[in-house]
Amino acid sequence: MQKPTGPNVIEMIPQRNVDFVRENNMVVLLAPKFRNRILVRYIMPKMKQPHYPVLLDEFGTTVWDLIDGKRTVFEIGKMLKAQHGEKVEPVFDRLGLFVNMLAQRRFISLSMSGMTAE
Repeated sequence: MQKPTGPNVIEMIPQRNVDFVRENNMVVLLAPKFRNRILVRYIMPKMKQPHYPVLLDEFGTTVWDLIDGKRTVFEIGKMLKAQHGEKVEPVFDRLGLFVNMLAQRRFISLSMSGMTAE
């Protein structure tokens, strides 16, 4: 088994990268259909819906609301646990997976000490 390299996600600071709206008190992320600069510039403006919606559940909405570009994932986890109690256990395992998924899809970026991690 290899030892993980790089920083632990729990120590990192998430920053939002996509727009969002609220529907029935839940966050809906507006993920762009294209990321290529040429497609974004010439095709997306002609599309009726240049984004696809990603609906977050109750816990995902809470996490999204807590992402402010200043709090670490660890701090967000403590606040999530304070708001939702035992329903979110194991909070840091679940939160780590969720934050990694958001980062992989480029809905957020993760940084540590001012440096961005891809």
